[in-house]
Amino acid sequence: MHASIVESVHGSDERGSDGLPRHAFSSRKSDRTLLRPHLRPNRVGQSNQPLKLCIVKAPLMIQNRQMRKGTRSCTACRRRKVRCIFPSEESDVCSNCARRGSICVPQGVSLDLGPGFDDRARLRRRAKSRHLNNQSVPQATPDGETISGSDRFSDVLGALKNLEKKVHVSLGLSRNHAPARGVVGTSREVDSIQSDRAPIMKLLNHELIGRVSEPEQEASQQVPSQESKRNKTRLSNLPTEHAEALKGLLEALPTEPEMSRIFQTKSDWWNSWRESFGLSWGDEDDFSLEAFAIRTFQTGHPALVGSLLLCFALSTGDFARYLPPVEHWILNNDEVASSTYGLQCLIGLGLCFMSSLQPRRAWATYRKANTLLQLAGIHRTHRKSKSLNTIFWQLFSADRWVSLLIGLPYSVPENLCDLYIPPPDEELFVNFHYRHLSILTGRVIDCLQSEKSPTLSMVTGVDEQIDEITAHLPVGYLDLGQIRLCRDAKERHTRAFRLAHVHSLKAQLYMPLFLQESHDDRQEYSRMACVRSARTLLEAYLLLHESDPAAARSDNSIKQSAPSALTAAVIVFLNMLGYGRNTAADAVQERATNKNHDDGLIKRILIALDSWSENQPGSLSGQCHATLKNLVESSQELHKGERREIVVPYFGRVTVDRGEGASQPADSRLDTSRGAAPMLESNVDNVATWSALSDDIFLSYSGPWTAQDDYAGGLLDNTDAAAAAFDWITGPEYGFSLC
Repeated sequence: MHASIVESVHGSDERGSDGLPRHAFSSRKSDRTLLRPHLRPNRVGQSNQPLKLCIVKAPLMIQNRQMRKGTRSCTACRRRKVRCIFPSEESDVCSNCARRGSICVPQGVSLDLGPGFDDRARLRRRAKSRHLNNQSVPQATPDGETISGSDRFSDVLGALKNLEKKVHVSLGLSRNHAPARGVVGTSREVDSIQSDRAPIMKLLNHELIGRVSEPEQEASQQVPSQESKRNKTRLSNLPTEHAEALKGLLEALPTEPEMSRIFQTKSDWWNSWRESFGLSWGDEDDFSLEAFAIRTFQTGHPALVGSLLLCFALSTGDFARYLPPVEHWILNNDEVASSTYGLQCLIGLGLCFMSSLQPRRAWATYRKANTLLQLAGIHRTHRKSKSLNTIFWQLFSADRWVSLLIGLPYSVPENLCDLYIPPPDEELFVNFHYRHLSILTGRVIDCLQSEKSPTLSMVTGVDEQIDEITAHLPVGYLDLGQIRLCRDAKERHTRAFRLAHVHSLKAQLYMPLFLQESHDDRQEYSRMACVRSARTLLEAYLLLHESDPAAARSDNSIKQSAPSALTAAVIVFLNMLGYGRNTAADAVQERATNKNHDDGLIKRILIALDSWSENQPGSLSGQCHATLKNLVESSQELHKGERREIVVPYFGRVTVDRGEGASQPADSRLDTSRGAAPMLESNVDNVATWSALSDDIFLSYSGPWTAQDDYAGGLLDNTDAAAAAFDWITGPEYGFSLC
């Protein structure tokens, strides 16, 4: 009898003593080890009849077992009696299951593993598929190794299928263990304030005062305690909310052929993007977008899947397809959005909104992200974690960058945050420079958006602070000539962006004074400083483009700079036509010196913007290219007595008029009032108007960068003017969207 039991367990005969085929237990690695001690056969050869019946009749079930407090393991590792190791607290798949390619089922979950749930059979099929895929033509990697692209894509699909199964299992378990009617929502925890500066809220959060009421306590006890403990583990057991979000996000993924095409032909931007944003997306091992997709599906965090959808949006330019699911499932879910992966996803979502010409949504997204960051107290404690420190500074600077571009207030006050920046000898001098300029961006916004128009002393004070920070960089680091001679593409890229950052702030800083009506020495100094910074800014962007046009065409960090390049080009172009010059003699002398150079800059930046658009006129670069081209052509092809208005995104409205009669005198001050009168009658905004020198072309500007005193006064007296000013921010004809 003992021999027959052993044979039935190990399958040594064709059929066991009970008549069952031998392969009934062939899928089990060692069923003997799963038997309880009192059901195992005796060593002296005595039979144990209950054992035989248990083996034959019992289905293959994973029993619920009381786990030690603090233990975290999956059923597969517990069945194999191996140590279950999770890469991080947020990981949803243990290392062993990730290596085996199996579903990582949480501890304590009873799951009937039928014949279709055979890990070893599935692994054999996967190995066979890999073997067949390896027969394809290998592709060379940058390291000289040859691997099969289809093999890596099969890993993507395998991880995706496993995640889909896990979501299906989690949603099924949530339906089976749904709480009783009337219990939904009672288990939600009371809000807590992560701040030591709120004594009243701390008192309310005290356990003696914030005690749950008796009815709520009774209702919460109806939910199994083990279930509530599992839900507190953030991703170990895939809460129902995460499963629902994953289901919605996975449905928005492209088809397998589309995904394969993106990985093969439209993912070259991945490495430069991660370098520009400090490896916010993906780990250092994610050397490609495909590798990031594999880790995303293996980890199973909704925000990571949202970031992957943003990657597909940046690759294809189809923002209307990929952004709404991320906005619905990530941005509108505070629990998911406030996680580390969630904040990283919001950084990318704001950039995608900027790329899709929705800056108001980008501004609102960064404000929401900074709100969640402050609720968690990260604005004061971010230096305790390297990843949180990086996220804080990225959100801090992104919020101010968007606020500067569209003329809205920034959301994070400096005096309430920990803004300590280590000196250059303790920190990378690039990070030192970038973070200090992020702080100074707030000073620029304060000048531009103050109730009173900025004075020259205020502007020059901020300009000097920018120069003081820039002086900490190595000598010649921002010299254009030396940057052109740099052979290291990565260093050249970094230095050019540092140069662009400096002069972008300076051009914006001096622009209101450049657009003022006054013709005095202060305005002339501001005009020259503004135009000088705009020229340098264009030179930096052209250096990035012309050093490697193919790389620039696929570099999304360069494409994000299109609005700044457009603003600089408009400033240079207006200056070419004599906009805002003081005296005719100085203007003619400057025009003879710089006209050819400025004309060349405009033509080259038009070529660069057209290249960055990649034949997509509706893209951010495509819109900027069309706007600048329209402005240039309008000044050249306008008939006498004709007027044309050109809307410049992130800048304002430029009106080009051509006079009826002969060319105007060289001195713009002689007939300014006569030429400006009809335009002031037809434009309700605050308008600064000058005639172009030695020409009959008149230029006028209306927008947020004019003198704030007169601008605000006009709005108070004219309701239509106020509506027009609001339309400049929200109207779709300016490249903005309300939806």
